[in-house]
Amino acid sequence: MNETIFSIKDASKAFKDPRHGTSVAALEHLSLDIRRGEFVSVIGPSGSGKTTLLYLLAGFLTPDSGEVLYNGTPVSGPAPERTVIFQEYGLFPWKTALGNVEFPLKARGIPAQARLSAAREFISMVHLSGFEDKYPHQLSGGMKQRVGIARALACQPEAVLMDEPFAALDNITRELLQEEILRLWSGLGKTFVLVTHHLEEAIFMSRRIIVMSARPGRVKESVVIDLPEPRTAETKTHPRFVELKSRLMRSLREEVEKTIAAGREPGLVNDMGTIKVSR
Repeated sequence: MNETIFSIKDASKAFKDPRHGTSVAALEHLSLDIRRGEFVSVIGPSGSGKTTLLYLLAGFLTPDSGEVLYNGTPVSGPAPERTVIFQEYGLFPWKTALGNVEFPLKARGIPAQARLSAAREFISMVHLSGFEDKYPHQLSGGMKQRVGIARALACQPEAVLMDEPFAALDNITRELLQEEILRLWSGLGKTFVLVTHHLEEAIFMSRRIIVMSARPGRVKESVVIDLPEPRTAETKTHPRFVELKSRLMRSLREEVEKTIAAGREPGLVNDMGTIKVSR
């Protein structure tokens, strides 16, 4: 686990503001290492560059300066060994659950019988056996996201990058999927990187949390989440969980206050540890 899988070195990224013709810095001089097999969450106020950071790791974006390395090689674009799970399910509505999971395997040229067997294995892994022939419109939100997770894992990635994957789900389904992802992470030994606005979710799922500064985003601090294992529903009532939540809440509030003081759109941290955007 000590081997570095991702290394970001002094990376900066800016975007053009079409309304004013100006440049907005999303990330500035950001450096970060992520070790193989880690479960890392990235949190920060709105506009701190969390998703930009994730997209740099995925290869959807390239830095304006600095570099992003994957296994010591510069990231030059998307690749199947770095798969992304989005907030939107992104399923093909004309394909069944099984067909959706088979799709990336077919794209890689895996023979029909082998990909069918593999797809069924991953459907079983996310506890959807019996729903293979259902179409997305016949599935609940949680089931759709399970199909998305199975499809992502079917690519046999080394790293799974998640951008607010549970944001559209109800609280109970969200908590169940959090536990499901942790079970898969523990069993598969993959590297997981989660971007979330939900502080309790980050603490519960992570073994390390990266706190981003107010825009332009930098790494404000890296916090080891030293909670008892395995993580269960009772983990959220553990004194260390409460202590970590209080500490990270203070850190986030400091960054939100900087955003407000700078006259930018503020994010507000509520008592559930979710960073909301005030418009």
